[in-house]
Amino acid sequence: MKKVCLVIMSVVLTSMVSLSAEMKSMKSETQRDREVEETLIKTYSLKRGEDIVHYMYNKVDLNGDKKPEVIVYAYGPMLGGTGGDSGLILKEVSEGYQVISELSLVRTPIIISDNKTKGWNDIIMEVSGGGATPGQAVLKFNGKKYPSNPSTQPMLGKDAKIKGVKILADEFVPNVGIPLE
Repeated sequence: MKKVCLVIMSVVLTSMVSLSAEMKSMKSETQRDREVEETLIKTYSLKRGEDIVHYMYNKVDLNGDKKPEVIVYAYGPMLGGTGGDSGLILKEVSEGYQVISELSLVRTPIIISDNKTKGWNDIIMEVSGGGATPGQAVLKFNGKKYPSNPSTQPMLGKDAKIKGVKILADEFVPNVGIPLE
């Protein structure tokens, strides 16, 4: 039985690697962004210097207006659990960032699909852990925001062809990312 499970896991991992090789990847930004930090603090009622939080982000134009939105992945004891961590999709405004969407159960990497809904790129997120049925969920913009919980969204079929770019594609190890200071 153990050999069968290992063979199945090997086949699944091999197919995931071949998909990864075909898709462009972006590692997260490395520069601290104080406005992102202020938005995280305000949105999640965090205390600078007390709450242990790390974040990663990428800037990607999701709506085709030539101005990148900011996709933030944040994790720490206050922001996650076995199903995943927290995330924000932000739009730059004159006084910092406006929160477009708050995301839960976030796992990296996130795929920004070439497919669009209401003028915004669909977002594909891995769902697993926390009792959720594993799969890849598609988050579609509804005209105002993206859904917050990927586990409640439609899942891609196992043979789905995905075109897009992987963001926040860093190798994940504890304490990777920028510490909230």
